[in-house]
Amino acid sequence: MTTSTRDLTATAAWVAAGALLLLYPALRPWEDETTLAGVVAWDSTAWVVSHTAAMLGLVLLVAAASLDAAVGRLRVAVPVLLALGTALVLPYYGAEAYGLPMVGELARDTGDASLVELGDGFRYALAPVTLFSVGLLLLAVAGVLLVLRARRSALPAGPILLGVWLVAFLPQFFGPAPVRIAHGVVALAAGLLLALAIRRESRV
Repeated sequence: MTTSTRDLTATAAWVAAGALLLLYPALRPWEDETTLAGVVAWDSTAWVVSHTAAMLGLVLLVAAASLDAAVGRLRVAVPVLLALGTALVLPYYGAEAYGLPMVGELARDTGDASLVELGDGFRYALAPVTLFSVGLLLLAVAGVLLVLRARRSALPAGPILLGVWLVAFLPQFFGPAPVRIAHGVVALAAGLLLALAIRRESRV
C-alpha cells in the first residue's frame, strides 16, 4: 500500500468510524426497558442497526489507528490495545444486536414485559459482563496513551478527543440518553479531526 493510498484509507476510516459511533447512540431506542415498550424495542430495526453500527465503528477505529501507527502518527500500543479491547467487547455487542431481538419479539407476541429478565439473564451474567468490562478497560488505556502523546500530533485535539471518548466509554453507560448521544458526538469530532490531521500532514 503506497503512502497516499494508506493516508486516504486512514482518512476514510477515521471519518466512517466516528460517524458510525455517533449513529449508535443516536439511533438506539431509549424506551424504559422496565416497560413492555422498552422490551419490544429490542426487536426494532433501530436497535439492530444502531448496535451493528457500534460494532463496525469499533472495527474501523482499529483499522484507522493501525494505519496511522504504521507511519508513526500513533504509538503501536494504541491499535494493539484497541484491537484487544474490541475483540472482547464485540461478542457482547453481538448478543445485544442479534440475541435481544428474539426476546423483544416474544414480548411483543405475549405482551409480557417481565421477559426483560430473560434478556438481562445473559446481558449481566458474570462471563459476558467480565469480558465486556475488561475490553472497555483496555480501550480506556489506549485512550490514556492517546492523550499523553497528543502534543506530538499535527492536530492535538483529535487524539485528545478520541482519548476522552475511549476513557469515557465505560462510565457513559450509566448516563442518560443525552449524555450517551453527546459521547457519540465526541467520537465523530475526534474522527473528523484525526482525518484532518492526516490531510494537513500530507500537505506539509
